[in-house]
Amino acid sequence: MKKYIKHLLSIVFFSLVATTYFYPVISGKSIQQLDISQFMGMSKQIVDHRNEFNEEPFWLDNAFLGMPSYQVSSRYPYDILFYVDQLIRFLPRPADYLFLYLVSFYFLIISLRINYKYALFGALAFGFSTYLIIILGVGHNTKALALGYLPLVVSGFLYVLKGDYLKGFIISSLFLGLQVHANHYQMTYYTLIMLLIVVLVFYYDFIKKREFKKLYTSFAVLISIGIISLMLNAPSLLATKEYSDFSTRSKNEITINPDGTKKESISGLNKEYITEYSYGILESFNLLVPRFMGGSSSEKIREESKLMTFIKSLEPSQAQQVYNYSKMYWGNQPIVAAPAYLGVSIFFIFLISILLVKDINRRWVLLCITISLFLSWGKNFSFLTDLMIDFFPLYDKFRAVSSIQVIIEFCVPLFAVIGLKRFISDENSSEKQLKVLRIVSFFLISSITLFYFLGNSIIDFKSDFEIFSQYPEILDLIIEERKYLFEYDLIRSLIIVIFCSVILYLFIKNLLNKNITIFLLTVVLLFDLWGVNKTYVNSDQFVSKSSVLSPFKKSISDEAILRDGSDFRVYESQRGFSNGRTSYFHKSISGYHAAKPKRIQNLYDFYIVNNNMKILSLLNVKYLIKNSEDNPLGVTRNPNNFGNAWFIKNTLVVDNADQELILLDSVDLSSTCLTQNSKLSNLKFTLNSKDSIKLISRKANELNYKSSTSSEQFAVFSEAYYKKGWQAFIDGKEVNHFKVNYLLRGMFIPEGDHEIVFKFNPQVIKTGTYISLFSYILLIAFSLKFIKVNRNV
Repeated sequence: MKKYIKHLLSIVFFSLVATTYFYPVISGKSIQQLDISQFMGMSKQIVDHRNEFNEEPFWLDNAFLGMPSYQVSSRYPYDILFYVDQLIRFLPRPADYLFLYLVSFYFLIISLRINYKYALFGALAFGFSTYLIIILGVGHNTKALALGYLPLVVSGFLYVLKGDYLKGFIISSLFLGLQVHANHYQMTYYTLIMLLIVVLVFYYDFIKKREFKKLYTSFAVLISIGIISLMLNAPSLLATKEYSDFSTRSKNEITINPDGTKKESISGLNKEYITEYSYGILESFNLLVPRFMGGSSSEKIREESKLMTFIKSLEPSQAQQVYNYSKMYWGNQPIVAAPAYLGVSIFFIFLISILLVKDINRRWVLLCITISLFLSWGKNFSFLTDLMIDFFPLYDKFRAVSSIQVIIEFCVPLFAVIGLKRFISDENSSEKQLKVLRIVSFFLISSITLFYFLGNSIIDFKSDFEIFSQYPEILDLIIEERKYLFEYDLIRSLIIVIFCSVILYLFIKNLLNKNITIFLLTVVLLFDLWGVNKTYVNSDQFVSKSSVLSPFKKSISDEAILRDGSDFRVYESQRGFSNGRTSYFHKSISGYHAAKPKRIQNLYDFYIVNNNMKILSLLNVKYLIKNSEDNPLGVTRNPNNFGNAWFIKNTLVVDNADQELILLDSVDLSSTCLTQNSKLSNLKFTLNSKDSIKLISRKANELNYKSSTSSEQFAVFSEAYYKKGWQAFIDGKEVNHFKVNYLLRGMFIPEGDHEIVFKFNPQVIKTGTYISLFSYILLIAFSLKFIKVNRNV
């Protein structure tokens, strides 16, 4: 019972730490996160639909002409993992994510049979790693959630590899299931890369020792874990797999570029896009010195600097421009919210661990760190990156390769704790401890000192994107300020290393006991990480909860458009195609999503980017928002939009998607529709002036029309064609509908008066639900068996 009280008190401590760091949540405030604001724009229709109809739509049409909501916001039937996750994350956001980091890592260390005091230290080192805090500041919540469950996934795998199969199976199945449920597949993918390395290292050891039974048994258990964790998430995974063929993450059916040149044929993302965010090789020193490369892309300029003095001497408009473009960050990533600072204090202890601990954990930790560091360099280490993109399964589905450094953020504190426990234990002689301490202290102190004195002569402090490269009088001042930040943080890191060295030296000399040593190291660690983190994520980002729940305010343009009660779409060209704000108020053809529908993306690249009014009319865009001096209201009405549905006179069959997309600009789409379907070959229809088709009502997942015709007609609907789930009915009887005009729906309409209904009823959700329910039964059964076995013991 005593050990459980310790763990309970540790959990209480973590909840206090998390709420203290994000203390505005105590007064009911919420953090303002850019990505979450965009997400709320995309998901508003879904939330409104749930509130009004008490059902899950699984489709949204306020963005990108319509798309499944699987990767935006979906609640699946009997989603038990959702409630488990909510139970674990009981604190206000974002304190709940920090709490999860801390608790998860703590129990990983406990599972390694290491004392809770070391586990507390390690949890703080992992939880306050700057990258993990920064993603909370910018709103990468699903990434944070996936990383929060990472330590417990590893814990379960280590149980299995060490022979505790049932416990490992239950822990890994549950928490890998929860990680997949977090819906950030890139982080899960990186987790699996790390686990693959861990497993291979253990299997090499099994083979070397001829322990084949362990190998076969653990392999079977690990495969079972993978299957169960996938089954637990079957509705989401199957639906996402189904949507992926419709998204920009799959192979593009178009073989040409907008300029007519041949498009590179790839099954995933292109290499340039994948490696756009590649960590610089020199930039890797940010792990130890926070502003080695100048800090963030929005790093503040010191008031007392020469650069600020110069800026203040300029005219206000010019001063603002110079200030905005005077970037302290001089790395080559497009935007950096903060340096991915690991903490020189924890790295100091990690190096001691490397010299002191030489078990199997050392091998897989070093391999994971080395491989993840090389892969994070992306285009700066193109040989390995190209191999991974070309040959490693699914690697080409994810961008921002620099984020694979999360493996380093995990492995360093983990092995540091293992080594700290070994260092402080009684099994080492003081001579050995002192030797290791001297080597690490000398290495870090001399390295930092060399950078301080030689940095200015070997580093130019310039990036490839210098705005003021033609203005040396400004650039020189910027470089001077970068040098200041560089030197300031080198001294900071040096002082922290000295403090850590002194603490451990005093311990070796028996001037500090174990508890005081761990406590002092924890204080230094918190000073190290807390101080850096507060520079980038602090109370200034917190606002009233109502401001977060209503992230956008109506403009006069929005108010003018909303007075029109008809059904139409809106395009806000000045905000570009990645924009969730317009979707918050209107049915937009733009949106905010990492995996956009590929057909609307192609349409944008070929036509919408140039404000092609013919294409906008095809998509039922009635209003365009663009502020200008000639149009202070910012709203332009398109009188030629085709409406929700219209009858055509003839069809034109094309050979492929290229032709269909290109001909959109040359064919009269108000009377002709293009199609690749041979069943619609060269059909002709006679229109009567009294023939009509009108939208009567709309829900996100259901559209109701009425038609009246004197003969059979063919109607085109300005809605996205998505065959996996949309069903069409005429007078209650299901009928076929077709893809026309590259991305829209078309349907034969019989003579007379009829009711036409489109319903989104994806079978994949039902199939996935049955699979997940079966997996829950299996997991519960194994858990009950585990409880029974342990009771008998």
